[in-house]
Amino acid sequence: MTTSLRKQIMTHVSFLVAALALMAATSNIPRAAAQETVDLGKLLAEMLDRSMIAKFPQPEFVCKQASSYNRRSKSRGNADWFAPCDFCQFYGSTEVEGRTEWIMLDVEGPGVVTRWWQTQYKGAGTIRIYLDGASEPIFAGPGDKLVGGDLIIDSPLAAIRGAGRNLYLPIPFAEHCTITYEGPNAGINFSNNSLFYNINYLEYHQGTKVKTLTKSDLETHSELIDKVGRELLRPGENALPIQRKVKGGKETLNPGETITRKVIGSGAIARLRMRISAKDITQATRSTVITATFDRQQTVWAPFGEFFGSGPGINPYRDWWRMVQKDGWMTCWWPMPFKESAEISVTNHGDSGTVEVEFDEIGIADWQWADRSMYFYTAWRGENLMQVLSHKDEDMKDWNYITIHGKGVYVGDSLSLFNRPRLNWRVGPWWGEGDEHIFVDGESFPSHFGTGTEDYYGYAFNSTLPFEAPLHAQPIADGNWDIGQTTNERVRIHDRIPFKTKFQLDMELLPWQTQRKLDYATTTHWYAFDGATDNREAEPEKVREQFAQPWVGPDDESDTKTP
Repeated sequence: MTTSLRKQIMTHVSFLVAALALMAATSNIPRAAAQETVDLGKLLAEMLDRSMIAKFPQPEFVCKQASSYNRRSKSRGNADWFAPCDFCQFYGSTEVEGRTEWIMLDVEGPGVVTRWWQTQYKGAGTIRIYLDGASEPIFAGPGDKLVGGDLIIDSPLAAIRGAGRNLYLPIPFAEHCTITYEGPNAGINFSNNSLFYNINYLEYHQGTKVKTLTKSDLETHSELIDKVGRELLRPGENALPIQRKVKGGKETLNPGETITRKVIGSGAIARLRMRISAKDITQATRSTVITATFDRQQTVWAPFGEFFGSGPGINPYRDWWRMVQKDGWMTCWWPMPFKESAEISVTNHGDSGTVEVEFDEIGIADWQWADRSMYFYTAWRGENLMQVLSHKDEDMKDWNYITIHGKGVYVGDSLSLFNRPRLNWRVGPWWGEGDEHIFVDGESFPSHFGTGTEDYYGYAFNSTLPFEAPLHAQPIADGNWDIGQTTNERVRIHDRIPFKTKFQLDMELLPWQTQRKLDYATTTHWYAFDGATDNREAEPEKVREQFAQPWVGPDDESDTKTP
């Protein structure tokens, strides 16, 4: 072998050794995983994933809504913006084998139908769901069976709550989704067959891998479907795993005093369980305020009862994120991650006596802070004895729940009110006909335009029946047809709403009577990246105001019942 050839061989060997060494050195470096396909199984599993809500979505999507809102509503500032009769309004029609099918939803994929609400006095007509341009629907049947009934799936993912029909089974589609209604359609002339509907859906970026739902998927994932339905009703057994605890305790607060619990080191609050006691517990749950600070930034300010979804007073219920018990214990399972520290404080802002505050041990889960991790926010807004006008579109107004600037995900809210009707008016004292308007990232027209406040919260026809469900509840409903209190709440999983620059939620104030006064308060929950801002401020003077105090109306009509 010549010297030259030997040098060439040694050079090649050296290169080979170096390459093998490089491969060995880099074998443990994580590689970007191939995108996981979005399918029914993945979506169902995510419903039980407590950590998902606190992370910005991946793959990214936008959340929108199709509904039967009155198409006269075109732009803010015009009287028609508040047009009523939000039923039997469709996105066109199509002729199929000699029948007319009215279009409720017609969107390109990839996407997912996430939350479907509708109501109808009579379950007339046929609803059909077509996926990816198929000529035959994957599901077809009367609305009372398909949405809220057991035609597709059982409770709690499909159920009737206060006459509202709800379907929470995620319906993924790769290319296209069309939902139609065949049946009586008298337009805006209300009848027992008039159909009201709201359908929330996700739009993914083109290229996102989505597997279109098939009937066989329901069989394939039947055990998971059963598990999801079972576990959504057991929120306490499905919190984030608790790795350490912060000591609880009991303390009596005089007016103006505060009690605080601190957490040092990274993690996420996984369970917050507390109760308060006071001579006037209804007022105390309004005037006692919870605040939370994460990494030295306060992001939570809300009355005690409204933070937990009870509203003023102790109104027992349970959903996926919170629970209120008859003995006054209130629990929250929202994950609240932080990098360095957290503080939970309770302040007695009342001026009429002491409040006893009792902390259970605060459960802390491990949390690996990453680029998609977000902070938890809660804000409150309230006004007592608020004047409300209706029947004339030009007299109406929107109530702003929240306006947020920054990047994050909106995850839920609650409405607490006390109803004061004009007792001699010829129609019932119903307050909840106003539609939600949700604007995302500077939209000129809302991507969510609803059909009524009660519809937004998943019930219908001003039901006076309290109810609870994993993703919405009405813990108390005394104020729906009478003088009294009502609390509605809605929380979100797949219908959560991501925003990148701005989020705004307004609700029309539309009662049936021409002149009303209400105590009206809203509490909003969202996650956001550091630097997000909102238009709500601490309002200790507002929470001190007496909730449900008597009122004498303009015609000397006084409240004849005590709250």
